[in-house]
Amino acid sequence: MSGVIKLFQDSNYNGLGFSIISILFYLSVYHFVLYVKNRDKFYLYYSFYAFSNVLLLVPIPDHVFFQNIFLAFPDFFIQLDSPLKFAGYSLFSYFAIEVLHLKSHLPKFVRFFKYFTFSCVGIYIVLGALEYFKPDLTFLQSFFYFGYLPMYLIVMIYGLVLIFKIEEKIKSYIVIGFLFLGFGEVFLAFLTLGQAAEVMDQNFYLYYFGLLGANLLFTYALTIKQGEVYDEKLKFQEELVLKMRENEGLRELLNQRLQSELDLKEKQIISLAADAEIERMARVKAHYEREITKLHLQSLRSQMNPHFIFNALNSIKVFLIENDKDRAILYLNRFSKLIRLVLESSRKTKISLGEELEIAKLYQTLESIRFEDGIELKMEIDRDVRLNEIELPPLLLQPFFENAIWHGLMNKAGEKWIKVCLKKENGAHVLSIRDNGIGRKAAQRINSKRTMNKESLGLSLSKDRLELFNQNESVNYHFEIIDHSNPNNSGTEVIFWI
Repeated sequence: MSGVIKLFQDSNYNGLGFSIISILFYLSVYHFVLYVKNRDKFYLYYSFYAFSNVLLLVPIPDHVFFQNIFLAFPDFFIQLDSPLKFAGYSLFSYFAIEVLHLKSHLPKFVRFFKYFTFSCVGIYIVLGALEYFKPDLTFLQSFFYFGYLPMYLIVMIYGLVLIFKIEEKIKSYIVIGFLFLGFGEVFLAFLTLGQAAEVMDQNFYLYYFGLLGANLLFTYALTIKQGEVYDEKLKFQEELVLKMRENEGLRELLNQRLQSELDLKEKQIISLAADAEIERMARVKAHYEREITKLHLQSLRSQMNPHFIFNALNSIKVFLIENDKDRAILYLNRFSKLIRLVLESSRKTKISLGEELEIAKLYQTLESIRFEDGIELKMEIDRDVRLNEIELPPLLLQPFFENAIWHGLMNKAGEKWIKVCLKKENGAHVLSIRDNGIGRKAAQRINSKRTMNKESLGLSLSKDRLELFNQNESVNYHFEIIDHSNPNNSGTEVIFWI
């Protein structure tokens, strides 16, 4: 028994203390790697918290790496002691806030704690400046032990009381770990208060074991948290796959129904052609051809809508893979609103230009979330243009916005924008959609290895739909694509004459 006690008392000389510091250093590096991989802030806070403890403990054991640096500048590192402890307490607190989701469970307490921390940081900066000009003062150390530490203890006790009321699976491990560390510090202070430095040195193992036990509990809690995040992501992906299969089934059912209606109408035309008079047959044939044209328009829309839906679902999948839950939820909310507008418009053979621009604007907002700097949408519409009086096929403009984003702006660095201009010119409406992307030639070079040219497919569908719409409504809608190759003003412009 005496040998074990001797082993503990010599922890700063026999390698025991050095081993605990090494474990903390490993935990710091390991959780920093997890942060880089998953982008969860609680990994980053815990990594910095463990590393601050390493910096505090490195000068204490004998023959520890980098110890000569600390011994060469003893005064500097003595002054750095209380700021490092302050940083450690603050980092642990923000680690607990993130891992226990206190921002949603206890928003008022979290706001109060942020004000408390920022106020203490301000005081530290002022006192640090005073000590820099007058090194004989000990303001930082005095404030830490007699000001910050008592207030932090009161705040943490109140926080622990609130934490016990929330529903979080890992809260007990965080609380027990914090108490482990606190008991280690209290026992060490109780045994060494007013004693010589040798007594502190012999009993320092109490702090080592308290710190080690706390960090092992924190690590175990993070392991459980990682499992919960994985299960949640897996469940969400399964639900998403189920929705995609349902959408695919609906699309196939719609195409089958439309094809059946087309076949039925064609049979009716053939049947009537044998019995009707020439003049009556011409009128009947014209009527049924008009119906077939409408069905063709619906068939083309049924091909375009799933194409866009699958692109949007793929965007959500990317956010889930990157573990960006907040952006995935935001994207889903806006995506559901867009789907509602698309479904409403799909019941009509034509919609107003105002409704079409609203759908295109919402689509651009969704795609803009995928970019760090976003995509700016500029709209210039003449005052005398009445958007609700201009009619066109539903989702006619969406493929051009999609091409501008996916082929023009995705591979461009810096500012990204799409400009929509609408004006009257010679009795017609002229609609311009222009982007400042890399241009079609550069995009074709990048996409040359792809097996399917999505841009060509979208343009072909749009041309077919305009031709059918022109026949059905006796109008002459058409569009033209212009490439801007000026290095300072590159991009692609689509001009519609309506």
